[in-house]
Amino acid sequence: MSALSPHSSLSDLLKASQQVTANNNSNNNNNNNNHKQEVTTALRVSELHIPGYRETKIPFILKEEDLIYGNENVLTCLEEIKYSSNDYQSLIPHESGYLLHKTARPIFSAQECSDIVNEAEAIGSLMGWTTKRHGNYPTTDIPLVELPMTLKFLRKSLVQRIYPLLRTQFKDYLPPGDAACKLRVADGFVVKYDAEGGQSELKPHRDGSVFSFNIALNSVEEFEGGGTWFQSLNDAVKIDQGQIVSHASGILHGGHAITSGKRYILVAFVILEGYDSWSMRFYNSVRNL
Repeated sequence: MSALSPHSSLSDLLKASQQVTANNNSNNNNNNNNHKQEVTTALRVSELHIPGYRETKIPFILKEEDLIYGNENVLTCLEEIKYSSNDYQSLIPHESGYLLHKTARPIFSAQECSDIVNEAEAIGSLMGWTTKRHGNYPTTDIPLVELPMTLKFLRKSLVQRIYPLLRTQFKDYLPPGDAACKLRVADGFVVKYDAEGGQSELKPHRDGSVFSFNIALNSVEEFEGGGTWFQSLNDAVKIDQGQIVSHASGILHGGHAITSGKRYILVAFVILEGYDSWSMRFYNSVRNL
């Protein structure tokens, strides 16, 4: 592997890891053209454009204007929600912790979820739903940067509800020091699965981040099937409106097919800012589970 600085991006590390695998395969088989394809297929990473995360995380960072209440320019204070292991179910044990969690109750209200879906459909009717934004494993989605009301709501929710949840769920893996305060959403989007003429599933893949989460935006009564499939379980994890599934991005997972109706979820990729080397080590430690 070529030398990597302590500040090498996760993408650099991923590519270096892939190159080592490719070189090792080449030593065992002289068909180099086939090996590149085999390595890419085996890794099944949905995104490799992680250096761009330095810029894409910016819209998700809380702004002072997000805290202004009403027309009186009064700054509000966000109080973080405290969670315990009673607030979620943990699955896929690994070392001292668990790589997959689902909340026992909704984190977003039904109205908050409906507002997100309504804004996504309104914007989608104007600009269309994207289908090629993710090169390797595309979804039918609307980027959150195109949804101003949802984005403002999410920035506050990340600080108040979601980051505290992730810190509690993955505390056994996070490095010591200030790492727990360095969680950053680097990309987020609303996905629509449509059994009638749209995308109904997403093939198994790995996300190019540290942690991922998805929030169910509509009721399970509105579709059949669905859920997030995990190779480690050989089963799909299902949640109802407002609940969250969170997991290590490197474990193989996919969108289980729906057979009727429409399913909406909010998906986000989370990085650990300033901890790229640790992130790659963690990613490689879980991606074959």
